[in-house]
Amino acid sequence: MEKKKILIIDDFEPLLEEIANFLNFEGFKIYTAKNGAEGIQVAVRIMPDLIICDIEMPVMDGYEVFKALEKIPATCCIPFIYLTARVQARDFRKGLMLGVDDYLIKPIDLDELILTIRKRLEKNERFKKTNENIYSTIINNPLIGIYIYHSGKFEFVNQKFEGIVGYSKIELNNIELENIILGEAKSIVNQLCQCLKGIHDTVRLKISLLDKNKKVNFVDLYGKSLEIDGNKAILGSIVSIADEKVSSEDGYKSDSPEIDEIIQRLTDLSKEEIVEEILNVQHLIAFDSETKTDKIKDKIKITKREKEILELICKGLTNNEIAENLFISNRTVDNHRANLLEKTETKNTAELVAYSFINKIIGIKK
Repeated sequence: MEKKKILIIDDFEPLLEEIANFLNFEGFKIYTAKNGAEGIQVAVRIMPDLIICDIEMPVMDGYEVFKALEKIPATCCIPFIYLTARVQARDFRKGLMLGVDDYLIKPIDLDELILTIRKRLEKNERFKKTNENIYSTIINNPLIGIYIYHSGKFEFVNQKFEGIVGYSKIELNNIELENIILGEAKSIVNQLCQCLKGIHDTVRLKISLLDKNKKVNFVDLYGKSLEIDGNKAILGSIVSIADEKVSSEDGYKSDSPEIDEIIQRLTDLSKEEIVEEILNVQHLIAFDSETKTDKIKDKIKITKREKEILELICKGLTNNEIAENLFISNRTVDNHRANLLEKTETKNTAELVAYSFINKIIGIKK
C-alpha cells in the first residue's frame, strides 16, 4: 500500500524535525516546510493526504495558510490540523470557524498526534468511499453522456456519451482528441489538462465535434476535477445542444424520476463532500468557454521588478530579505507589494500567494 503523504509546516526546526522523524518511523511519507508561503507551494506540488501546520509563524501565520489553501480547488479538501500553544477558547473558535479539522496543543503528545492523524485519515477515506458510491450511480445515467478522463485517455464513457460523440471509448483513445475538435482544439485540450491537475476545479466548454461520418455535432461539456481510487481524474457530462431535452432557459428536465432523484441528491450534498456540484445539470448551458486564468493574464500587467518581488514573496521572504536580495530599500518593497495587492485585488500576503499559484503568475517549483 502506498504511504500516506503528510506535510508539516512549522518555523521551529527542532519541533519540525521531531514530528517528521516520529511520523516517518510510523510509516508515513513526510514533507516539511519552514514557513507558510513555502508550505502552500509544497502542498500544491505534492497534494498531501493531510497537513499539520503551526499557527504562529512569521510572514504568513497558520490562519493565512489555511485560507490560501481553501481558495485552491486541488487543496481545499485536504484534512488540516493546527499545532498551537494558544489555549484560549477564542483561538479555538477562530480556527473552527475557518473550517480546520483539529487542534493539537504544544508541547505535543506524540501518542495523541498519531491517533488524531489516523482518525482524520480514516474519516477522509470514508468520504471517498461514499463519493465513489455516488459516482457509480451517476455514471449509469442513461439520459446524459457521462465520462471519466484520466492521463489523456477516457477511462469510462457511458452509452449516451458514445452516441453523442459518435465514437466508442476504444476509438476515442486511439485518436488524438484535437483531431475531432473544431476551432481552438489545443486550447480546449489544455483546459481539460488544467482541470485534471486541479488547477481549475471545473471546466465548462462549448465544443464543435466532428464524428466518424464527418458530421458536426455541437455539445456542452462539463467536468470536475476529483480523485478516484487515489488517481486524479475528471468526471463530467456532455449534452448535445440539439437534444430536445435541453433548454438554456429551463435547464435539463428528465422524464425519469430516478434521474431527478440523483440530481436532487447531488444538489443537497454538504460542503464537506467533495462531489458537490459534480453534475449540476441545471447549469450545463449557462457558461463561458474562456478560462478564468486566460482572462486574468490578459487583464493584469506586472512589471519585471514586481514579478521579481512576487517570486520572493511566494518563497516566504520578509521585506528585509527581499530588499537585501534585490539591493533596494524596504520602502520600495512595500510600494511594490501594495501595487501587487491592488492589481490582483487581494487583501493580504496569503491571498496574493495563493492567487499567484492558482493563476500561474508564478510557477510552482518541482
